[in-house]
Amino acid sequence: MYAGEMIFILIFTLFSARIVFSLLPAYCSGAWAVFHVVITPLQAFVFMVLTVVYMAMAHEVPDEQHP
Repeated sequence: MYAGEMIFILIFTLFSARIVFSLLPAYCSGAWAVFHVVITPLQAFVFMVLTVVYMAMAHEVPDEQHP
Protein backbone atom coordinates (compact mmCIF):
# COMPACT_ATOMS: atom_id res chain seq x y z
CA MET A 1 0.00 0.00 0.00
CA TYR A 2 2.95 2.28 0.66
CA ALA A 3 4.28 1.66 -2.85
CA GLY A 4 1.05 3.05 -4.33
CA GLU A 5 1.60 6.32 -2.50
CA MET A 6 5.18 6.46 -3.74
CA ILE A 7 3.97 6.08 -7.34
CA PHE A 8 1.55 8.98 -6.81
CA ILE A 9 4.41 11.12 -5.54
CA LEU A 10 6.59 10.14 -8.51
CA ILE A 11 3.90 10.96 -11.08
CA PHE A 12 3.10 14.32 -9.50
CA THR A 13 6.81 15.15 -9.19
CA LEU A 14 7.25 14.56 -12.92
CA PHE A 15 4.21 16.72 -13.60
CA SER A 16 5.31 19.57 -11.34
CA ALA A 17 8.93 19.46 -12.55
CA ARG A 18 7.67 19.86 -16.14
CA ILE A 19 9.86 17.02 -17.30
CA VAL A 20 7.00 15.68 -19.39
CA PHE A 21 5.27 18.44 -21.39
CA SER A 22 1.89 16.84 -21.89
CA LEU A 23 -1.22 15.72 -20.09
CA LEU A 24 0.25 12.24 -19.82
CA PRO A 25 1.12 12.56 -16.10
CA ALA A 26 -2.43 13.70 -15.34
CA TYR A 27 -3.89 10.71 -17.19
CA CYS A 28 -1.36 8.37 -15.58
CA SER A 29 -2.17 9.65 -12.11
CA GLY A 30 -5.91 9.23 -12.76
CA ALA A 31 -5.44 5.69 -14.03
CA TRP A 32 -3.15 4.90 -11.10
CA ALA A 33 -5.73 6.28 -8.65
CA VAL A 34 -8.42 3.95 -10.02
CA PHE A 35 -6.01 1.00 -9.95
CA HIS A 36 -4.93 1.85 -6.39
CA VAL A 37 -8.55 2.13 -5.16
CA VAL A 38 -9.34 -1.31 -6.62
CA ILE A 39 -6.18 -3.09 -5.43
CA THR A 40 -6.00 -1.73 -1.87
CA PRO A 41 -9.23 -3.38 -0.61
CA LEU A 42 -8.24 -6.61 -2.35
CA GLN A 43 -4.86 -6.56 -0.64
CA ALA A 44 -6.47 -5.82 2.74
CA PHE A 45 -8.89 -8.73 2.23
CA VAL A 46 -6.08 -11.17 1.40
CA PHE A 47 -4.09 -10.20 4.49
CA MET A 48 -7.22 -10.45 6.65
CA VAL A 49 -7.92 -13.98 5.36
CA LEU A 50 -4.30 -15.00 5.94
CA THR A 51 -4.49 -13.69 9.51
CA VAL A 52 -7.74 -15.56 10.20
CA VAL A 53 -6.30 -18.80 8.79
CA TYR A 54 -3.13 -18.39 10.85
CA MET A 55 -5.12 -17.74 14.04
CA ALA A 56 -7.38 -20.74 13.36
CA MET A 57 -4.37 -22.99 12.83
CA ALA A 58 -2.59 -21.65 15.94
CA HIS A 59 -5.57 -22.44 18.19
CA GLU A 60 -6.33 -25.84 16.67
CA VAL A 61 -6.00 -28.84 18.98
CA PRO A 62 -4.51 -31.93 17.36
CA ASP A 63 -6.71 -35.05 17.29
CA GLU A 64 -4.39 -37.18 19.42
CA GLN A 65 -4.79 -34.85 22.43
CA HIS A 66 -8.55 -35.33 22.72
CA PRO A 67 -9.61 -37.56 25.69
